[in-house]
Amino acid sequence: MASLPAIGAMQDPLKWNLPGWRIEQRFDNKVLIGNWYEERKQFERTPQQHNSTHRRDYKFHTDARPDVEIRKNAFLTNKGLPKDLLFGHHGKAYSNNMISLYDEYYNRRARPDGQKFPPVRSWDSKSMTWVPEKIDHPLQADPTNWGLKNEVAERQAKLEKEKNISDYLSTYSLGYTEKPVDVRVRRYATARDSSTKLHPVNKVNKNLNLRNATANPHMPQHLQIRSPYVI
Repeated sequence: MASLPAIGAMQDPLKWNLPGWRIEQRFDNKVLIGNWYEERKQFERTPQQHNSTHRRDYKFHTDARPDVEIRKNAFLTNKGLPKDLLFGHHGKAYSNNMISLYDEYYNRRARPDGQKFPPVRSWDSKSMTWVPEKIDHPLQADPTNWGLKNEVAERQAKLEKEKNISDYLSTYSLGYTEKPVDVRVRRYATARDSSTKLHPVNKVNKNLNLRNATANPHMPQHLQIRSPYVI
């Protein structure tokens, strides 16, 4: 096969050293695989230890021991006060305090004999207030029961009872049960022949309207017997 003739720059052997002609790909044996981007950002520890301001200013004392009182106070501060010291410092004075001022005033909850206020208050020179104040002596009694708890308890009992009911019982058989005889209402009606609301001829109700026309039949004077042979 004949080769193509060298034309122009192809005749110059120095062209291969020019950057415009070196278009072949270069490969590197350090191929980036896996999480190379995240691993590049990892901090590499070196044996070199840098000094800091804290290390220069605060010298380390080998014989130093922590202060027990400071650690105790810090522990109690972080733990906080127990519930008994926050809510139970008056004993059981508020254990039966279940009635709000709204319930006492708007629902007219009467105070027992031992918790009634005097008709006239007195001036206390020590506290510089009129005593007693109603807000300082809340009503101690059972909370107002609106029947919600009993209703929920009955509903739960009904649901538990319905779990044991067979699946083959219908709603009619469960809802409409047979009443006892003494509870049934006895109804009495006038005999049809003695009723005054019916026509005596055909026993039709006098108030019955037939196509917007009141039925008012009369007793026929003569009965006409039609012969079966007459057409």
